[in-house]
Amino acid sequence: MNLATTLDRVLSTMGYPSVTHGLLNRYAEGFDLEIARSARVSNGSLLRGSVDLGPRTRISRGCILNGEVTVGKRTNFEPNCDVIGAVEFGRYCAIAKRSTFQQTNHDTRKPSLQIRLYDEVLDSELPPTSSGPITIGNDVWVGVDATILSGVTVGDGAVIGAGSVVTDDVEPYSVVGGVPAEHIKWRFPKAVREELLELEWWTWDEARIRRNRGFFERRLADESDVPTPVSEG
Repeated sequence: MNLATTLDRVLSTMGYPSVTHGLLNRYAEGFDLEIARSARVSNGSLLRGSVDLGPRTRISRGCILNGEVTVGKRTNFEPNCDVIGAVEFGRYCAIAKRSTFQQTNHDTRKPSLQIRLYDEVLDSELPPTSSGPITIGNDVWVGVDATILSGVTVGDGAVIGAGSVVTDDVEPYSVVGGVPAEHIKWRFPKAVREELLELEWWTWDEARIRRNRGFFERRLADESDVPTPVSEG
C-alpha cells in the first residue's frame, strides 16, 4: 500500500480533522483543502484534490469529493454522493443520497476506453474529456440517485427529480425530471421567481434570516406574498 492510499484511508476514518489540513496541503502531493472549522465531514468520506468547504457545510458518510470542488455555506450532502472534477455548489443546497456530479468523461474516439490500459500497459495517457465545469446554484434540491453531467449549470432554487440524468442547463426555480431530464413545472409564478432572484436571500447573514422568519414560513402563491424583508433588528 503506497503513502497516498494510506493517507486516504486514515483521513477518511478520522473525518479530516482540522489539524491535518495544513500538513496535508504542505507535504502531501495533490491536496489543497480549505475546510471551514464549522464544516462537518463524516467518517468514511473521501476528499481528494482541491476541495473548499464553506461554513456549516455537511458531508455525510461515503461521499467522495475528487477534483476542484467548492461547496457553499450550509450545503448538505447525504450519504454516498460522488462529486468528480470541477464542480461548484452554492449555498443552502440539499443533495440527496447517491447523487452523482460527473464533470469528466471517457474519450470515446480511441480504440479503448480504459485509462489503466493506457497507463499500465501502454505507458501512455488517456486524458478525460469534458464539456466544461458543473455549476449548482443556491438553494438547489437534488433528488436521490440523480446524475448531473459535464457542462451543466443548475439555477438558483431549482429542483432535480430523483433518478434524473441532467444533460442540459436548468433554469432558476425550475423543477426537472426524467432521463434525460426535462422541465416539468415552475416552483413559483414568474413574478415571484423574479422577486426571489432579486432578493438573493442566501447572501444574508443568519441574524437577518432569523429576523425574516415570517418570510421563510410563508407559502408564495403570487408576488404579493413576497414581503419587503426586514434588514435591521
